[in-house]
Formats: sequence, C-alpha cells, structure tokens
Amino acid sequence: VCLAGKGVPPQTLQTMVLKLPFNLSGQRELHVHAEPLWHSYLDNGHWRGGFRLATDEQTATLLSKLVSRYGE
Repeated sequence: VCLAGKGVPPQTLQTMVLKLPFNLSGQRELHVHAEPLWHSYLDNGHWRGGFRLATDEQTATLLSKLVSRYGE
C-alpha cells in the first residue's frame, strides 16, 4: 500500500486504525500494522512511501473489499 504525509516518514513498524465513514460488514474501524519499505519526498514537502500491511484474516478480507470497490 502507498501512504503519504508531511514531515518525516515512519522508519519502524506502525500500528494504525483506519476509521471508515460507513459500516463495512459491521465494522467502522480496521486495525493494521504497516511496515515501511521505501519512501521518497515530493516537491511540496510531503513524502510518499510504500508499506507492507499485516493484519488478521477478517481485516484482510475487508481491506480487499475496499480495494475492489474504491482502489485505483
């Protein structure tokens, strides 16, 4: 997954809570761990980085649903 942000990109494993604007199979939050793999800086001072996600099987299924509906 690719994430973007301001400041310094994370260099260590990050625990994240993805808050959804709607219920997805009864869930409004998804808990994932993101391991940083690479990052680069954009001209506007933001960074963009690639991360490997680790999560339980149920959350992985819900993330797959989101990607199939809204992913690029």
